[in-house]
Amino acid sequence: MDSFSDFVYDLCMMLLMVKQVDLDQMEVPEDYEILDATALGSRLGFKRDTVLAYLSRRNFRRIPRPNRLLAMGPIWYEKSVREWEAKEEGRTRGR
Repeated sequence: MDSFSDFVYDLCMMLLMVKQVDLDQMEVPEDYEILDATALGSRLGFKRDTVLAYLSRRNFRRIPRPNRLLAMGPIWYEKSVREWEAKEEGRTRGR
């Protein structure tokens, strides 16, 4: 490979490395599992794009607020999603 190809490869890999560094620096309690937009969408019955659309519009009626906003995107803790689902279920029963 020439030096230009090495430079392009390094730039591409830097994006992946930043994501991993962000995750490694996070302090997550041991009993919490991390969900990304794709996992949250499948759990709530939405597509990933739908979750990201709600998030970009700051519309939190149908999705919970993310616990962290990282460079790689928003993340949610499994336990907080369960709590949000229970609260929403109670809210719909109360109507």
